Amino acid sequence: MTALALSDWFDYSDLAPEPESAALWWLGQAGFLIEFAGQRIVIDPYLSDSLAEKYRGKAFPHVRMMPVPVHPEVLTGINWVLITHGHTDHMDPGTLGPLLAANPQARVLVPRAEHQRAIERGVPQDRLTLIDAEERISLGPIRVTATHAAHEEITKDPAGQSLFLGYVLSANGVTIWHSGDTIPFPGLVERLAPHNVDLALLPVNGRDGIRAGNGVPGNLTLSEALDLSEAIGARAMIGHHLDMFEFNTLNRAQGSAEIADMAPEFSAHLAEPNIRYAITEAREARRMRRVLMVCRGNICRSPMAEAALRSHFGDIDIEIDSAAIEDWNVGKGPDARAIDVCSEQGLDIAMQRARQVTAEDFDNFDLILGMDNDNLERIKSLRPQGSSARVGLLGNLLIPGIKTEISDPYYGKASDFQSCLKQIQHASAILARKLIPQR
Repeated sequence: MTALALSDWFDYSDLAPEPESAALWWLGQAGFLIEFAGQRIVIDPYLSDSLAEKYRGKAFPHVRMMPVPVHPEVLTGINWVLITHGHTDHMDPGTLGPLLAANPQARVLVPRAEHQRAIERGVPQDRLTLIDAEERISLGPIRVTATHAAHEEITKDPAGQSLFLGYVLSANGVTIWHSGDTIPFPGLVERLAPHNVDLALLPVNGRDGIRAGNGVPGNLTLSEALDLSEAIGARAMIGHHLDMFEFNTLNRAQGSAEIADMAPEFSAHLAEPNIRYAITEAREARRMRRVLMVCRGNICRSPMAEAALRSHFGDIDIEIDSAAIEDWNVGKGPDARAIDVCSEQGLDIAMQRARQVTAEDFDNFDLILGMDNDNLERIKSLRPQGSSARVGLLGNLLIPGIKTEISDPYYGKASDFQSCLKQIQHASAILARKLIPQR
């Protein structure tokens, strides 16, 4: 990723990227203008002083630390406005009104759970498009997947629809993820890694008890954002949600020093106004197509997981394998009870043979998933430094926000194998939908 100085906001229309790239400008707080695949998109714009008026005289006065970088009526040619959630610094009536007036063709994508709030904030019904976590939509040539976000927890309305979202935008081999406001949670890495994110836009203002006690939910710390970017294999990260309100920001100097100290292998920046960020190289060839399932002995859970995931792809070009942490069963076939429960579901694992995880697996596979916490810790300990595979727990795909292990049925009954396979099949179906985004 490269950054170039933007000399004049009023000339931003002359800076459209090449067809197979994307350009971004930070609008302050969590807001970005993105030019991508012929579309002009604004995410979470806060370009007013709405909150300063709302919180005047309160414990946390929302006085701007930075001026508005561009007035909303100047942002023309906008195709879509994406809103991650209903907080005013993300869904701002002071911005949406003039922005939509200046762009009568623009539509607004909001969480289903915030439908009514969006109307109350001035978005006309006929210009609204609604989405929920894990749903997909096309914005012209751009594929958008809504992701779960935890601000500071995953919260749903009475209908079970998520109040907080992030968005993955993909086109022309380039993928950008705006996480929305979030903290780390179980399942985040496992659900994001298959998207092969090029650029992660992550909030880095952190969280603490004082803010939480005053109704201000927090976000990732900078170190958590860097760790998350590495875990999902992002090529670059821009940290945002800073320099807006004194009570709710990262110290920029300290943050820059922390990035320098951590020296991540990917490109990491704190967002700056009047800078053009550009992704100039597509990496479609890196689409995730190689998955390794791992358990302790490779005769129960991981063979079942290998077969369950493979069943979703037919003749689609994808490599799926399984392996063991220990060497006890190398060369042996699966447990007879595992063979039987798989056969009942039309899955044939009888010809599989156990093998042990090797150092080469961490470069030969894109994603390595353990079945339980012990598996995951052992996988991490075996992972060579600098290897490319992402690692996680298969069970974490089941319920975002809840760490879920696939329990070992080896010492149990046939019913335990059936329950285990049911979990595995559910998680594998979720993973399969992510591995082939165009399905």
